[in-house]
Amino acid sequence: MLLKKHLWICGLVACFCLAGCQREIDLNLPEYEPKLVIEGTIETGGPAMVMISKSIPYFKEVTFDFLMDSVLITNNQARVFVTSETGETEELHWRMTPELPYRMGFVGSKVLGRDETHYTLRVEYDGKTYTAETYIPKSFDLDSLWFDQSAEILSETQATIRMLMTDAADEENYYAFFCKVNSPTLHDRLWVSGLPVAFDDRTFNGLTFNYELTRAGYSRLMVGLLDEEEQEAHTRLTFRPGDVVYVKHTQVDHHTYKYLLSAGTEAAYGSNPFTTPLPAVTNFDDDQVLGHWSGFAAKIDTIVWEKE
Repeated sequence: MLLKKHLWICGLVACFCLAGCQREIDLNLPEYEPKLVIEGTIETGGPAMVMISKSIPYFKEVTFDFLMDSVLITNNQARVFVTSETGETEELHWRMTPELPYRMGFVGSKVLGRDETHYTLRVEYDGKTYTAETYIPKSFDLDSLWFDQSAEILSETQATIRMLMTDAADEENYYAFFCKVNSPTLHDRLWVSGLPVAFDDRTFNGLTFNYELTRAGYSRLMVGLLDEEEQEAHTRLTFRPGDVVYVKHTQVDHHTYKYLLSAGTEAAYGSNPFTTPLPAVTNFDDDQVLGHWSGFAAKIDTIVWEKE
């Protein structure tokens, strides 16, 4: 008993000694230098859409005024051009559109995406020119599409989406799937990705395979402004009775595939200051630029879960 008491007192003294040895350390962190971020897409049948901004520190408080004054780049500051491999060229103009995260950006109208075509993006900003090239592969059709409630973890009012598709043989194919839900409790403005964000066909080349789609990549941009009921609807992974779901199935080139994987991994696992950041792949010709210029061979199907 005396031995136990002696050990307890020694441990307590050691704790006080260690606490007394602590000292404050001043860290001289380098001043944050923002980078230019260019995020552009073009897909089958659609115009080019580009958002240009500046990166910001992780702990920076973000307000609408700060975004407009210090983050987003408008047409008063930059010029943006898209050119197809067949020589079609147009200048994109700054305008409102619900298809972009901040509802505004550089949008085209004349040069529309076509399958099996290369497109070059050119951005002129602050006396410099930045370029990138992307390729829209060949679009494809799904074999079938349905709501699936077979998983034991799902209730009677929840489902994922299953689809059958046949991969083209003797080709390197890269796929990405997205969805939008329109229902009484949820209306997706932006396309929501699944998990994985993108994948290749190495394990099923030339075969018919079964793919499961969930709402895994929903936007976290305005979640903090939603009430509890709205957050539950916005962040749900599954589909519910009454949902009208638009499923966008796409093929992308190899570089866009690598970008989607890197950006998706960073969003899923690196969105806090205590993890090692994973740099997203870029195809711009300047290593000081973040972002990507991406082409999508896209088709859209609609599936409806009727309420009983």
